[in-house]
Amino acid sequence: MNIDSSKLLAIETFSVCSVSPHIIWLALYGASRRWPIDPRPVLKWLRILRWVGWGIAIPLGLLALARNHFPIYGLAMSTFSTGLSFPESWLKRRFASDLFKPL
Repeated sequence: MNIDSSKLLAIETFSVCSVSPHIIWLALYGASRRWPIDPRPVLKWLRILRWVGWGIAIPLGLLALARNHFPIYGLAMSTFSTGLSFPESWLKRRFASDLFKPL
């Protein structure tokens, strides 16, 4: 079976974007088990990264549709952005009491 290099790149990109949020979640879990972490800056960066991902996904998807191509890279970035909501909601649930304390 021979796969075009562009298709292989699309498959690799989609796979990396799909797995990356889970790796981030696993790293946050491991860090929270070993060290006391402050979730406020982590939540801030996750939220920023999620919106940057959506900001990249929309133009990539629209450009692919304008060129009559399947929007695989736009879908990959939207998958990445959606996947980041899982570690973000986990942090909110796990550290809910710490998030509402005044600094």
